[in-house]
Amino acid sequence: MFIQLTDPLDEPQFYCVDVPGAGTAVRLNSPLQAHTCKPLETAEDELFAFDHPGDGQIYMDAYDLCAEATGLTAGFTIVLQPCSDSPNQRFVVEDGAVRLATGGQPELCFAVDPSDGIPTGGPSHL
Repeated sequence: MFIQLTDPLDEPQFYCVDVPGAGTAVRLNSPLQAHTCKPLETAEDELFAFDHPGDGQIYMDAYDLCAEATGLTAGFTIVLQPCSDSPNQRFVVEDGAVRLATGGQPELCFAVDPSDGIPTGGPSHL
């Protein structure tokens, strides 16, 4: 499934959570980013499974990795790491938001800077 922003910001086709790069240039060690949502047939770097392999985990089958927060304070980034029992790999989805399941810090959620995006030179995907 896609993790799509609820607000389109400056992109009429909406933004989805994405792994930077594509194909052989994919950058698995970089933080996840927001990118124009792609058509399903070219979206392997935007497709996630929730609650797999364990409860609260967000898994990318294309890379056999899980989403992990780099910290437990505001401003953390999300990276891909081997799936583990780390609490930084536990998320909940509620009210349209993906939040870190820390228990005591409900404000820690996936968020994107609302300023204008950076054009990449290609067309928006339809």
